[in-house]
Amino acid sequence: MMYNKVGIVVKPHQDVLVYLKKTIALLKQRKVSFLLDQTSADLLQVKQHAEREEIARQVDLMIVLGGDGTFLSIAEQAVEAGVPVAGFNLGTLGFLTELKKEYLEENLDEILAGRAPISERKLLEVSFLGQHHAALNDVVVNKGMIARIIKLLLHINRRPLTEIKCDGIIVATPTGSTAYSLSAGGPIVSPDVNGMIINPICPHSLTFRPLIVPDSSLLSIQLLTPHIQTYLTFDGQKVIAMEYQQIVEIRTHPKRLSMMVSPTVDYFRLLSEKLNWGL
Repeated sequence: MMYNKVGIVVKPHQDVLVYLKKTIALLKQRKVSFLLDQTSADLLQVKQHAEREEIARQVDLMIVLGGDGTFLSIAEQAVEAGVPVAGFNLGTLGFLTELKKEYLEENLDEILAGRAPISERKLLEVSFLGQHHAALNDVVVNKGMIARIIKLLLHINRRPLTEIKCDGIIVATPTGSTAYSLSAGGPIVSPDVNGMIINPICPHSLTFRPLIVPDSSLLSIQLLTPHIQTYLTFDGQKVIAMEYQQIVEIRTHPKRLSMMVSPTVDYFRLLSEKLNWGL
């Protein structure tokens, strides 16, 4: 596939201007037009830009220069617009921005020529208070700052599974298994696995462990504790207050995110590198 117009989204970083200029120079050399987000435009001291929430609708490829947070900030828009995303990691860990900045020009050549490998990543679709949201990594129900636990009722396929006392619960995609869920003791799951991870946060029970269920499942979580601030968070980007007895439903999203991946490093090698497994 050839790309005629590219959107560029960046995170302010000490090296970002260098790689932003390299990206634009290569796009100009290939006669590919581009659209900047406001941060990119500010760095280059130009006025013309698009709002981050709108940019994906106006291009046929998104390039992210930054970290996984920057990638996640445009993932839902990219899915809705049906455009692929290439993430170049300027941070430290970076499982979504897996393309290396050192090979930016080589990888961009492959991408613009339509030769770069693409991984189709599953998302979560969240229904809450009549609104629908998408999450690439995870959906989290967790309490606020008060040092008290909350009680949640979990249903799978409309059948009650458990009432759990905890600080919260994470529902993650395989892609999101290396994010918050991993920090909370969850398993690492290959993006190719057809499942969803249910992972309690500090459960007041030793018997409820992280659980992987088929991605055809319908999950629902109801808050059973009143008078404690509780929040619903999508990919760490969007936060909504959740009230007593309200229910959130989570299922696999019908659409996929097309994500550019490294042509030389597969997922398991990426894990070994990122997690310093010593090979």
